[in-house]
Amino acid sequence: MSNIEFLLFIFLSSFLLQVYLVIRSIRKKSPRLLIKYFFAPVLISLVISYLLQASFAISEVSMRQLAGSLLVALWCMKSFYSYKSVKMVLLIDTLNTMRKSISDKNYKSLILTVLKVSFIQFLCFSSIFSLNYLSGYSKLNFVDLSGLIIAATGIALEIYSENRVKKSQKNRLIDGGLWSFVKHPNLFGIWLFFLGIQVLAFGAVGSEWSLIGLILVSIIIFKYVFFENENKLASKYQNYVAGENLSSFFPFLKR
Repeated sequence: MSNIEFLLFIFLSSFLLQVYLVIRSIRKKSPRLLIKYFFAPVLISLVISYLLQASFAISEVSMRQLAGSLLVALWCMKSFYSYKSVKMVLLIDTLNTMRKSISDKNYKSLILTVLKVSFIQFLCFSSIFSLNYLSGYSKLNFVDLSGLIIAATGIALEIYSENRVKKSQKNRLIDGGLWSFVKHPNLFGIWLFFLGIQVLAFGAVGSEWSLIGLILVSIIIFKYVFFENENKLASKYQNYVAGENLSSFFPFLKR
């Protein structure tokens, strides 16, 4: 099985799983299922990639591959119970388009919308999919360990910031401690996670193309989700000044 065939199979599997989530959400007349399990296709695609690897004897499973897949699997399972605000920002336009397509009974438009979302999701996780094809030498090197540390730090940062927000007083803006260095630690943690997985993927054979995934994730986080969150905070807190450029993501840069 060639690299293109492998990736095409993974993408089609992910797309069909996303279609299933959409159909279930339509039947329940609620987008909650789609929002909650939005990253489930990625998780299941990891299992499919291992089955393909074993069935077609593509390559041996390496420690690099196992470590990367485990981290992504944990992140996806964590997403079932978190990232609601982030997923809403990502999906709000898509959900509106889907509602209109369903209302107009334009099922072709609905399928194309799901296809677009699935393709973007596939690209964002391209590093782990490339890692699961030809993962390279089994022994972990310094670059691999660096990637694991970066990804693990990202997850830890996400968990810390989420717990800190839950424990804070309702309607109280957090601006001290970690928030004095980075305005949205959870978003920065997500970016670090994807950065770590990308660094890990560099050890795989022919994985350079997957760098487009990290670039796309960076654009989504720093050019879209960040400013959406800033506008929401500005509308909620009277004295809050929304950031107008990327440097405002890191308050300490302005000191």
